[in-house]
Amino acid sequence: MPETDAEQQAAPEAAQLVRPPAVVVACRLLWFLVAAGLLVCVLVVVQRDELGSVWSPMQVGDSTVQPVEFVPVILVLYGVTAVLAATLIALFWAGHNWARHSLAAIVAGVIVVAVATVRTDPPTMVDAMAIGAAVLSAVTLVFLWHPQSAQYVRDAAR
Repeated sequence: MPETDAEQQAAPEAAQLVRPPAVVVACRLLWFLVAAGLLVCVLVVVQRDELGSVWSPMQVGDSTVQPVEFVPVILVLYGVTAVLAATLIALFWAGHNWARHSLAAIVAGVIVVAVATVRTDPPTMVDAMAIGAAVLSAVTLVFLWHPQSAQYVRDAAR
């Protein structure tokens, strides 16, 4: 009989581990966004001269304005955001609702950054990446706020 008692005790734990499809898709999309962010960082480093000519102020006459050095800023920003997102994805996977809200805020921030990037008239490749990131982020938000995701975190809290 001890085996049946152990099986009965393990059954509720196994039921908690079953994640609905919306949670699985949301987490995969989030990891894809993290990977896409790394690709954008590589593109920024590779095309820094072309981007610098677009994003830096023009030198006029005797101006002492120095070109903007944005590569270190972007790399640090990506590193911090990627580590935060990775941590929050793991916590959302475990069923923490506040992690879902935090991830939604990060994804909404990606949409805002993508729109702001498109408005600066960047090179075509960066423009396409920003539009792709905005679309991917919007789809990710749908899965983060899907009723299955909400039910999952409610059930995990119990």
